[in-house]
Amino acid sequence: MLLSFLHRFRMKYISLFLLFIFSATVYSQDKPPGIKDTVLLNEVTVSAPNKTERLRLNPIKSEVIDVTQSLDKATNIQNLLNNSPGVRLRNTGALGATTDVIINGFSGRSVKLMRDGIPLDYLGSGFGISKIPVNSLERIEVYKGVLPAEIGIDALGGAINLVSRQFYRSEWQVSFERGSFNTNIATINGLHRLNNRLSVGVYAFGNYSDNDYTAKGLPYLDESTGQNTYIDARLFHNAFKQYFAEAFLNIDNVRWADLLQFRLTSLALHQQIQNDFTTRDRAFGAVYRTEKAPLIPSVTYKKAFAGGKINTTQFAVYSRINTLFVDTLKNTWYDWKGAAHPTVSGSEIGSAYTSHPSKNGVESDFSNFIYRGWVSYRPVSSHAFTFNIVENHLVNTRDDEADPLQKKSILYNRLIVGVGYEGRFFRDRLSTIAQVKSLSYHTDGETTDYVTLEKRKRSVTKQGWSFSLSARYDIAPRLLVRASFENTFRLPDQEEIFGDNTFVVPNADLSPERSVNYNIGLKFYKNNTYNFEVNSYFRNTRDLIKLKELNQYQGMFLNLEKVKGYGIEFDGYYTFFDRLKVMGNVTYNEFRYNGSIDEINDVHYQDARISNMPFYYGNLGAEYVWKELFGKENKLKAYWNYSYVHQYYLDFIERQFEPDGFLGLFGKTQIYTDRVIPVQQHHTVGATFDMGVSGNDRVTFGLEVRNLFNADIYNNFKIQSPGRSFWAKVVYLIK
Repeated sequence: MLLSFLHRFRMKYISLFLLFIFSATVYSQDKPPGIKDTVLLNEVTVSAPNKTERLRLNPIKSEVIDVTQSLDKATNIQNLLNNSPGVRLRNTGALGATTDVIINGFSGRSVKLMRDGIPLDYLGSGFGISKIPVNSLERIEVYKGVLPAEIGIDALGGAINLVSRQFYRSEWQVSFERGSFNTNIATINGLHRLNNRLSVGVYAFGNYSDNDYTAKGLPYLDESTGQNTYIDARLFHNAFKQYFAEAFLNIDNVRWADLLQFRLTSLALHQQIQNDFTTRDRAFGAVYRTEKAPLIPSVTYKKAFAGGKINTTQFAVYSRINTLFVDTLKNTWYDWKGAAHPTVSGSEIGSAYTSHPSKNGVESDFSNFIYRGWVSYRPVSSHAFTFNIVENHLVNTRDDEADPLQKKSILYNRLIVGVGYEGRFFRDRLSTIAQVKSLSYHTDGETTDYVTLEKRKRSVTKQGWSFSLSARYDIAPRLLVRASFENTFRLPDQEEIFGDNTFVVPNADLSPERSVNYNIGLKFYKNNTYNFEVNSYFRNTRDLIKLKELNQYQGMFLNLEKVKGYGIEFDGYYTFFDRLKVMGNVTYNEFRYNGSIDEINDVHYQDARISNMPFYYGNLGAEYVWKELFGKENKLKAYWNYSYVHQYYLDFIERQFEPDGFLGLFGKTQIYTDRVIPVQQHHTVGATFDMGVSGNDRVTFGLEVRNLFNADIYNNFKIQSPGRSFWAKVVYLIK
C-alpha cells in the first residue's frame, strides 16, 4: 500500500514537471506582435554581473571558490576547500578516499554535498570530493549555516555546492595530470554548438592511483622471534580506479524553453581496501569494493515568463547504482610487508555472511528518484518570492546479514518544501531573506541487531520545520555587516538508520538533529583588490548525529543529546600592483558536550570538547604573476600555501585535563593518551605557465609539490596521509 502511495506521489511530480513544459509552450505562443525571437550570435559577447561576486555579497553567508582561476594548477578540490576559512576536509587516504567535511564545527552528514544545487545521492560515491578533478567544475559554493530556499536539502551546519563547468559557445578543454604513487587523472569537458538552438557536450574524467605511499608505525609480528614491532612500509593494496562520463543535449532559446537539457551519465569505480576504516592495526590483501551505474538519465528545464518576472527550473533524475563489497579470501592473513600467511578464517575481516561458498561478496542496489521544482516571482526589482520542492525516493535492496542468500529492501522517502522572500530596502542598502521549510521523511525496512542479530521490522515517519532570517546592511560603499538566525532541523538519512551493510551497523532509533544557529559578520572589500572579513557563529544543537567506532571494523551513528558552541573566523587577502596576492585565514571553534541519555558519561564528560574534531586551524598563502612573459599572451604564476591544524583528541577528554593557556592552545594534556592527533603543518608550492598557441587556443603547464617538508600528516581517526608528493599537469583549451 505504501509503495503504491509513493508511486502515485512520484507520478504527481512528474506530471507537474510536464505541466510546466506544456504551460511554457502555450504561454510562448501568445507572444505580442513586434517581439522577435532571440538569435544567438557567435561573435557577440554579452556582459553580465559576476555570479561569484553576487554570491559573496548575498545576505546568506557563503564562501565562493572560483575554480576557473585554478584550472591550470596541478591541485585538487580538497586543497582548494582546505584553504577556505572555516572549512576543513579529512579523509582516510589519498585519491578516492572517503572524505569528512567540517564547516564551522559541524561535520559528517550534518554537512551536505550537492551538484548544481541537487543532492549528490543519485550519483552514489562516484562524484565525491576526493574524486572530482578541478577541471570538471566552474566554482564551489560553501554555505555556512543558513541555506538559500532554492536549495532543497536539510543540512544542519552548511552545504557545499559543486557547480559544473559552463560553456556558452563551441569550446573544448582536455587535461592530463600525472602524480606520485602512480596517479593519473584525465578530463575532457566541452560543448559543440550545432546551430543557434542545438548543442551537445561532454563532461568526463578518469582517475587511477596505486596510492602506495609510505605509512609509519605499522604493527608487525616477527615470526622468527615472536616479537611485535612497528615498521614503516608502503601500502600495497590501496589502488583506486574510476571513470565518470556524461553526455548532454541542449535545446535553448526556443519559444517554449530557455533551456531543455537531457543528460546521460555513466560511472564506475573499483577501490581496494587496505585496512579497516578507523585504524591500521591489520592489513588486508584482497578486500575491495566496486560501484557502477551504467546509465543515469536526467532532464532539466528552464523558462522565464512575464518579461523575466517569473522564472522556473525543473529537474528530474532516476539512477540505479550497484555496489559490491568483496571479502572472500579464506584461511589467509597479510602482514604490512605484503606477505601472505596461513590461518583459519572465513575471510580477512571475518564477516560470517561473506564466507558463503555461493557468494562473491555483499551486494546492494540503490534505486533513486529525485525531483526538484523551483519557481521565483519578482513583481518589482526589489522584492522576490521563491518556492522550492525536492522529493527523494530511494529503495535499497541488499543482501541480508543473517541469511546471505536472501535479499531485503529498505525504503526511504524524503520531502522538503521551502518558501522564501527576498527584499531590498533603503535604496538597496538593506537586503533581507526570510525562509520557511517543511521537512519530512518516511522509512520502512528491516534491521538486524548489532549484538543479538535479531531482526526487527521498522517503520518511521517524522516531520519538522525550519525557518530562518538573513540580512545584510551596507554601512558604506565597501563596508557591510551581515547577520542571520535559523531554527533548523535535519533528517537522518538511510545509511545512518540502516547502515551500509559493511562498516556501518544500523540504528533505527536515531532522532533528527535540531539546532538554533546565529551568525554575524563584518566585511570590508574592494573587488579584485582586497577583502577582509570577520565572522562569528553560535550553535545550540540537540541530538547531533556522529559516527562512533564500535570496534576496529565497524561503527554506528549515535545521537549526542546536547552540544553547544561558538566560533570565530578571520579571512583576508590583498593584491599588490595586480601581480602579488597575499591571503590568509584562521578559525577557532569551541564546541562542547552538554549531556545525553548516558548519565554515567555525563558525570565525566560534561562540558568536554567534541571528540575527533579540530578546533583551531588556519592558512597562509601567496601568489605572484608575471604577465606577457616570452609573449604578449603568456603568463607565469608561482604560488605557496601553508596550512596549520592544532592538536585535537580522538576521544572525549575531561575538561579539567585539557591543556592550559589561552583557549587551550598552549601546554599539554594532563593525562597520557596516544589517541591524539598532533599539530600538523603542511606546505605546498607550485607554478603554472599559460601560453597562447594557434588562433584562440591555449595550453597551460602546471607543477606542484605537496607536503614540501614531508611532515607527518594525519586525517580522520588518525589515519596517516601521504607524505611529500610531486604533480605535473597539462591543459589544452580549444576555442
